[in-house]
Amino acid sequence: MTQTTDLGERLVPVVREIAWQLDETLRGAHGATGGWSDATATERLARAALQVALDRLSATACWGEANRLPSGELWRIAGHWLEVGTLQWRARTKPRGYAGDFEMLEQICAHHVCDHPLGAVFDRFFQAQAAPQAVRNRTALIAQSVVQFVRACRATTVHVVSVGSGPAIDLQRACTALTAPERRRLRLTLLDLDPLALDQARLRLSAVIDGPQLRPVRENLFRLGQPGRGNDAWRETDFLICSGLFDYLDETAAAALLSHFWDSLRPGGGALVFNFAPHNPSRAYMEWIGNWYLTYRDRRQLRDAAARAGIPDDCVTLEAESSGVNLYWRIRRPSA
Repeated sequence: MTQTTDLGERLVPVVREIAWQLDETLRGAHGATGGWSDATATERLARAALQVALDRLSATACWGEANRLPSGELWRIAGHWLEVGTLQWRARTKPRGYAGDFEMLEQICAHHVCDHPLGAVFDRFFQAQAAPQAVRNRTALIAQSVVQFVRACRATTVHVVSVGSGPAIDLQRACTALTAPERRRLRLTLLDLDPLALDQARLRLSAVIDGPQLRPVRENLFRLGQPGRGNDAWRETDFLICSGLFDYLDETAAAALLSHFWDSLRPGGGALVFNFAPHNPSRAYMEWIGNWYLTYRDRRQLRDAAARAGIPDDCVTLEAESSGVNLYWRIRRPSA
């Protein structure tokens, strides 16, 4: 921790100079575009200014919590420009108290861009990053996988559990793709810490399934791996989804939760559990602009976690959504 703090403190003068340069460049762009009235020039100049700053910040090789302190200096100087981008401002301020809240996920999936001429440039910059695209890819992949599983499953009722469900856009899309008779077989359990996320998920899903088919459960997700936590909610699961939680778990917690997931699956059941990879090209933007820190894992670390969880090697494959940035465990318990 001391080394991390020391590195951040040493970088403050460097980051201060980068921030002043960004501020000066954007001030010049504001004048050159007639107060952002020239949309084409605003797009070109503002994107270039932000990218130059990010390239210089990346070159410091300061990652993770070490850049929290110097990133504060960046925002102190240039934040009056950066804050007009609604997405990067939401990432930075975390109005729901945590990164990647359900409203952020909705905005990512909806390709949200605000009306402010400079803010719109920053929102488009955000949406073009690899990580938001991976989230959109992941959402589509989960929806498709749920549909495929339901259609292949012969059981009368299919119990699908989403851990860290957020707004449940993936399940809404899956339900929309299924036929009415297929949807009637579903029993959905949603676990999330945020009650408003569960309310939004219920609202989304109420249009495609009947109320008794849905069970929202407010749960402290970071305690789920502990004995007795959440076990009733996900008991006898046919298909389990966990799209973002593992990005915030350490090795011990990740292995413990994977073990619980494995134990919850019925014979023939499956699970998709996601974790961002260390080669995430959006890392500098997420950390320096958004103070958005993830626990990254490569394929070897995913394999090790599955082994520690007691999942047989032939019951898990390691895959990635189409961009290759968001890895996942695809788990399948053999049929009885």
